[in-house]
Amino acid sequence: MGETPALRALGKRAEYHYDQPDAGVLEVFDNPHPGQEWAVWLYCYEFTSLCPVTGQPDFGRLHIGYVPGALCVESKSLKLYLMRYRNHGAFHEDCVNRVASDLAARLAPRYLSVYGDFNPRGGIAIRPLAVRRAPGLSAEEERRCLLLLSQFAPAAGALPGSAPSPDAGGRVAAPAQS
Repeated sequence: MGETPALRALGKRAEYHYDQPDAGVLEVFDNPHPGQEWAVWLYCYEFTSLCPVTGQPDFGRLHIGYVPGALCVESKSLKLYLMRYRNHGAFHEDCVNRVASDLAARLAPRYLSVYGDFNPRGGIAIRPLAVRRAPGLSAEEERRCLLLLSQFAPAAGALPGSAPSPDAGGRVAAPAQS
């Protein structure tokens, strides 16, 4: 395992910013289990941003799942990054895609999904899903990534393209081959 660069935010007093999301605050560490099949789910239950038209606050939850490549994201830096959306005006779809793109650029994961579950406005709930794949990811490896992520995914069966959820015994049936 390579040397992990010094983390700046973890264990230190943080300076908080609530506008202008900046991927530069995202910190990473070396994957502690390279070569192993494993996945990470991160849940942000208090994601907020502003409607770019009305300026009204929007509330939602982000579900971030990824199969690591060489790097993992440090959770406090992710929190500091996501907080910067609080007074930032952007549509839900843009927020979810920007988070996915910023994380993919910083981590270079094998597979990453960001699912936004936003509170209804005007009777309509918006639930965007952004997916990023490693360049050259084979169909078989993508299937394995989806299977890994489905093990503990929130409402995994409801996510487009997701693999089946485990049964009560923890077993997952292989997807049908077409």
